[in-house]
Amino acid sequence: MVRPLFPPTPAAHGTVFGPHLPALRLEPEDSVYRELDLGSTLPVVARWREAILSHSDGESEALRSLFSGHDSDGTPLKTPHLAFLPLPFVGHEHADGHLLGMGLALPAALDRDTRRAALRVIGKVRQLKLGRLGVWRVIPVTESRPAVNLRPETWTAYPDGATQWSTVTPVVFDRHSKAKSQADHQREVADMIGKGCERAGLPAPREVIITPVSAHLGVPPAHAFPMLQRKDGSPRRHTHAILLFEEPVCGPVLIGAGRFRGYGVCRELEGY
Repeated sequence: MVRPLFPPTPAAHGTVFGPHLPALRLEPEDSVYRELDLGSTLPVVARWREAILSHSDGESEALRSLFSGHDSDGTPLKTPHLAFLPLPFVGHEHADGHLLGMGLALPAALDRDTRRAALRVIGKVRQLKLGRLGVWRVIPVTESRPAVNLRPETWTAYPDGATQWSTVTPVVFDRHSKAKSQADHQREVADMIGKGCERAGLPAPREVIITPVSAHLGVPPAHAFPMLQRKDGSPRRHTHAILLFEEPVCGPVLIGAGRFRGYGVCRELEGY
């Protein structure tokens, strides 16, 4: 009998990304820093994606597009592709938000062979050269009970799901706000984030709470995170948020314009 690669799909609603996240630890090899912080997410993700692509020479164009997020002609994909989730030390009274490693999310609709091929290429990256941040080792998390924030289920609430989520990296706005008052701005941004949840394959949340700070201990405020840039060089605004759903949903919950680059990453919020 052929056994399934993964357990059956849970009853809780999932996203366009699969809940089975490869988790990889970051450890300094040649760096003046003992650890990286959440503010390093963008350069770490950019270099990591470049490293994966450099190891994908000779692979199919479909697989390279999965890694790059672009067709062979440079056109952005309209379908889900590889996304990165920073895995920081958060959610604990002593949490300081330093980056433990990275989770890699692949589209839930990938067939078994493509997923295996993607994981094979991803596994070839064992070192990241991060410029002034130094050289860092990439180490697969293989222990049965790793640190809580290195466990995929911490970030996906798989298989039971959760109704309450909060951002760990801020949600990047899809467009400029046109609101003329603070109240209208809050409503417009909440609506934008709700539509972002639907684009990620989730139901619309029953409530979106906009906040300058995360509900998770150890996460820096939104203004401390570097802004993503548009093609014209202008900055994209972003915010932390709390998402409340009517029914439990499974992650990874990745929303907003930076969802493939480590922003808009949410984690289950317990006891809200």
